[in-house]
Amino acid sequence: MLRNVTMEPEGIPRHRTTAPNHVYYFDIGTGIWQGIATFRVTSWRRLMRSRIGLMNKLLATSMHVVERLTGVPRQESTIVAKPDVGEFGRADNVVRISKFGVTLYLLEEQYVLHSDGTGVTVNGDERLGPVPGLLTRTFTYSAEIRDEGMAATYRMPLLGALWIANYQVAPDRQSLFAELVCDWGRVTEDTRLVGPPA
Repeated sequence: MLRNVTMEPEGIPRHRTTAPNHVYYFDIGTGIWQGIATFRVTSWRRLMRSRIGLMNKLLATSMHVVERLTGVPRQESTIVAKPDVGEFGRADNVVRISKFGVTLYLLEEQYVLHSDGTGVTVNGDERLGPVPGLLTRTFTYSAEIRDEGMAATYRMPLLGALWIANYQVAPDRQSLFAELVCDWGRVTEDTRLVGPPA
């Protein structure tokens, strides 16, 4: 797919294509998104029988219980487009889930876009809980952008399990809904674009 190069008023070249991964991250995704995220254990029996380890079982249980007791947490995500980085561009994302001003989950990701126009490799640094350096990990997974840039499917390794995450952009391109499911749990994200990245 060929790139069309235009010049911004500041004289900075910007690459624009109709590649679905460019549309999803550069045309639609860039900016600050705010909303809510939910976490539910959908099968306690399958969770207890799963091979995700005791720590992940405790984390999943505590996330479910805390949300039930305190309510749905707030989510904020900031995506910055970097179309000139790498072979086909990159987008950086910082996701923060918080309650009462306390960070419950922090995720820093790099979306490395593939030149086929649909593929993405995601490199992530994750922190669970409010204490830096305590419950952290680094991981890599894959994604596919679909429907001309209006939808995405991620295969995310979270809490020791494989989660299939489907994201759908609203027709107005101003809101995004996601559902993440695994054998024993369900997460939803409902966010809206509120402004450009700082």
